[in-house]
Amino acid sequence: MNDSPRSSSFEKFVTRGVNPVGFALSLFAFLFLPCAVMSSWEFPSYAEEISPLESLLDISSTGANMAVHQSNYRWPIVIRLLAIITLLFMAVSVGSAFARPARRRSLYAAIAAVASGVLLVVTGLSAVARMESAAREFLGVLFSSIPKSESAPLINQADDTVGLGTGFWLALVGLALIATINGIVLLRARTFTRPRPAEA
Repeated sequence: MNDSPRSSSFEKFVTRGVNPVGFALSLFAFLFLPCAVMSSWEFPSYAEEISPLESLLDISSTGANMAVHQSNYRWPIVIRLLAIITLLFMAVSVGSAFARPARRRSLYAAIAAVASGVLLVVTGLSAVARMESAAREFLGVLFSSIPKSESAPLINQADDTVGLGTGFWLALVGLALIATINGIVLLRARTFTRPRPAEA
């Protein structure tokens, strides 16, 4: 029984349907959903009694915010370039559905998904590290008027106020699924094209 027609249909479904839709959804998740988040909610309640200005730490940044502009937070040029490169690479990856030759589309999509994922992780972690540094600097100034024994524990919680948002995780999961599904396509194609041993 030959399964190659079924494999061909599955491959077409992945390369023409799953890949472009998956890359587009991952791109939109990174572009429009929160990817790097700084929240004052992680602070103890008495922090607001010391200074209500700590609520200024509430910042949510999408990939678009990082790449273009954000009114309440200025991203350094390195983060902006990383975000722009990541967005452009993910956008170009949508075109893997039209790559030639057609039999290489799954390979190209898998490579593009892995590369996009790496860029996404580097961008996200760099953004979080920058936010952590900014939070420490801000809190150091904010709580400079109180004894160091009281301000130090608050400043040390800067790392807890910053994290990766839903946009980052959804985009990363989407890219991981694309890479996995195309890996399955490549394995199936290799299995079907492997020469069978001659019958005795």
